[in-house]
Amino acid sequence: TSNETVLYSFAGRAATGEVYPSPLVMDVAGNLYGATEFGGTFHSGSVFEITNAGRTRTLYSFNNGTDGGSPEGGLILDSAGNLYGTTLSGGNLNECEGFGCGTVFELTP
Repeated sequence: TSNETVLYSFAGRAATGEVYPSPLVMDVAGNLYGATEFGGTFHSGSVFEITNAGRTRTLYSFNNGTDGGSPEGGLILDSAGNLYGTTLSGGNLNECEGFGCGTVFELTP
């Protein structure tokens, strides 16, 4: 049989970015990273970290402007610790009926 350990339980609070989490990536230290489609400071999604000690923090909150909004899919982590992902909206706000057609982003440590 398998044993499960819950590392973190999402509360569904949009203000803290805890809505619709993406698949996670792990760095060499065992920290987990993911994105949420909604939530964060501007309710347009966030990128979060869960440390190997179980602490959580928001690394970035999207504002659905030129930086993007509603990140979807998982993140990619490179050997330098940079995180890459995509957003559903934001970017060039003159496109896609004024919402923007999305972005490809990089977050640096």
